[in-house]
Amino acid sequence: METEPIVVPKTDKRTYMREYKRKQYQEKREEMQQTNKVYYYKYKFKASSEEMHTFKDLLPNVLKLRKELDQILQVRPELINDILEPYLNKDMK
Repeated sequence: METEPIVVPKTDKRTYMREYKRKQYQEKREEMQQTNKVYYYKYKFKASSEEMHTFKDLLPNVLKLRKELDQILQVRPELINDILEPYLNKDMK
């Protein structure tokens, strides 16, 4: 005896998916917000996929830092070495 698959009307599929996503968002709210933030900054600053995979959740911070350093470089380029020196000479553990 062969059973036919139940065909669900398209509106029911939409309703189902909407409810499913709503439930999923409630369960994983912070994780989804962080993921959305990373994608937002990726497209806002035109970052590559490689950068996204390298920095993961830190991508927004890295891109904002680069933006600020670029502004300092345009206004007072002599300060860049003074700003970065403590971080470059630090022992990497």
